[in-house]
Amino acid sequence: MTFTTQEITSRYNGAVTPISPSSQQESFCEDNETWRDAPVLTGTMKFTPLPDVKNIMVTGGAGFIACWVVRHLVLTYPEAYNVVSFDKLDYCASLNNTRVLEHEPNFSFHKGDITNPSEVMDCLKRYNIDTIFHFAAQSHVDLSFGNPFGFTHTNVYGTHVLLESARKVGVKRFIHVSTDEVYGEVKDDEDDLLETSILAPTNPYAASKAAAEMLVNSYKKSFKLPVIIVRSNNVYGPHQYPEKIIPKFTCLLARGKPVVLHGDGSPTRRYLYAGDAADAFDTILHRGQLGEIYNVGSYDEISNLSLCHKLLAEMEIISPRSPLSAPARNYTTSPPSLPLVAEQEEFYRWVKYTRDRPFNDHRYAVDGTKLRQLGWEPKTSFGEGLRITVDWYRRFGEQWWGDITNVLTPFPVTAGSGDEVLDGEEAELCDEPVTSELAREKTTVSTLGIMKETSASTLASSWGSSRSQCQYQHRHKSIEREYQHHTREKSPSSTYYGPNTIPRSCAPAFPRPRDPATNTGLASPKITLEDGDASDDGEDKDDRPTTDYDETRSCDEIRSRRSKRKFSTIEDGITNNNRFNKKTRGIIA
Repeated sequence: MTFTTQEITSRYNGAVTPISPSSQQESFCEDNETWRDAPVLTGTMKFTPLPDVKNIMVTGGAGFIACWVVRHLVLTYPEAYNVVSFDKLDYCASLNNTRVLEHEPNFSFHKGDITNPSEVMDCLKRYNIDTIFHFAAQSHVDLSFGNPFGFTHTNVYGTHVLLESARKVGVKRFIHVSTDEVYGEVKDDEDDLLETSILAPTNPYAASKAAAEMLVNSYKKSFKLPVIIVRSNNVYGPHQYPEKIIPKFTCLLARGKPVVLHGDGSPTRRYLYAGDAADAFDTILHRGQLGEIYNVGSYDEISNLSLCHKLLAEMEIISPRSPLSAPARNYTTSPPSLPLVAEQEEFYRWVKYTRDRPFNDHRYAVDGTKLRQLGWEPKTSFGEGLRITVDWYRRFGEQWWGDITNVLTPFPVTAGSGDEVLDGEEAELCDEPVTSELAREKTTVSTLGIMKETSASTLASSWGSSRSQCQYQHRHKSIEREYQHHTREKSPSSTYYGPNTIPRSCAPAFPRPRDPATNTGLASPKITLEDGDASDDGEDKDDRPTTDYDETRSCDEIRSRRSKRKFSTIEDGITNNNRFNKKTRGIIA
C-alpha cells in the first residue's frame, strides 16, 4: 500500500520524508490469494481513544501475536490511530497476516530490521511515531539451542537499537513484549508468580528476553523513557507459524503423520487465545500505567501429552470421550479390556517420542491479577479456541506460508537461519516416552534406593502386547520379592547401595562415589558380618561400576545369613536392618 508525499505528510502529522514504495510494492505483489478466503480475526474490546496517541509502530507486525494487535487496532480505531507494521519478513512472518488491511487508510507496512539503526530511525521519523509496540523477536525455544547468538543479536541488540532510537525521537509510550519464560521453571507446588518475582531464565531464548528487559528498565531509570513491560503465557490461535506445538501438530495430523513429543510429554503450559491476547494489549495501551509490568495470565494449563489427546479428538481421529485424557500405557494390575487396549493403541499410533530439549521447564505459571484489575479477562475457553485454531489450519495451514515440510520435523531447521539440528543428526523416534539425562539419573537412584515404592511404569515402559506385559509384570514381582529379602525398610539416608545389596541381575549400572580431594573412586567398603568376615579392600580406577567386592559372597549367602537373625521386637528388627544396609554401603553404622 503506497501513498503520495502529501498524503503521508497529512496523515502522520507533519512527517516530511516521502515513503519509498519499492520494497512494499515488491512484497505485496507476492500474493497467492489464500488470505481472501480466511476470516478476519481481531480482539473484541474497545476503549476511548487516547488523545496523546496517534501514530503507532508495531515491530514484527507480520508475525503472529503482533498481526492480531495490528488488525485489532486498525479495524477497531479507524479514525483514531494510524498503525505502521514494521517487519523484516523473517521466515516466520507472512504478509498474508495483514493483507486484509491493504486498503485501510490508517494502515501502512514498512519493511525494516530492528537491528538496523538507520531503518528504525527512518520509520520513526517518516511516520512521526509516538507509540511503539515491540513484538519483534526470535521466539522458538528449540532453535535457540542451536543458534543462541542469533537470538541474542535480535532480541537483545535489536531491542537496544529500538530503545535508543525511541529515546532520540521522544516516543510517549514504549510497550515491550516479553514472556513468562523469563521467570524460569515453576514447580507444581509453587504459587503463581507475580510481576515482582525474580527472573531465572533457563534457556537461551528466555535469557535473551530477560536481558532485553534489563535494557528496557535501564532506559526507564536512566533516560526516563516511558515504558511498560508485558509478560504473557503461551499464546495460540490462527496465524501462528507452524513451528509451535499446536499448529505444528495440527498440520502433521492433517498430513496423516504422527506427532512427536520431546521427552515424556509431561511438561505443562498455560495457553491464551490470540484474540484475548489482542484485548490484553489493547487494555494495557489504554489503561496501563507507565513504568509498570503486567503479567498476561491464563488458567488453561495442560500437559503436552494431554494436548495431543485433545488435538486427536478435535481432528476426529479418536473419541473425545476416550478415557485417555491422561494416557498411561503401562499398567500393573489386571490387563485392560480389549476396547481400551484398542483406543490406547490408536492413540499411540499417532503419538511418538524423541529426545528432550537440553533443558525443558516443567511448567510456567504467572499471576495476572494486576491486569485483571484494569478490566481485562480472557473470554475464549481453551476448548473453543482450539476448535477455531484447528479448523483454520485445516483450511489454510498448508498454503499460508508456502512449503512448511522442514518446519514439521521434531527439531526443525530453518533454511538460512544458521540453526542446526542438535547433535547434528536426525532425531530418533520411538513409541515410548524418552527420559531426559537428569530424569534418568533420578530414576536410577530411585530404582536402587526405593525400589519397592517404584511403579512398574518407572522400571520399564514397553509392553507391545498383553503377553509381553504379563511377562514384564512377572519379572517386576520377582525383582520386588528378591529385594524384600534384603531390606525390609529403607534407611532415610539411603542414596547408594553396593552391587550385592540387590541381585546383580536387577542392579542398574551407576558410578561409585568419588573422593572430592583426589577425584578418584573411593575405596571399596569393608562388609563386616556377624562372623567377622570382611570383603577385600580395593580402589576403583574410574567411576565405572566396581567389581572389587568379594564375589564369593553371593546374594544367596547374604540372604541365608540374614534369615538366621533373631529380632526381639519389630523396632529392633528395623534398627538392625538399617545397620546391615549401612554396612553393605560401606558406611560405618
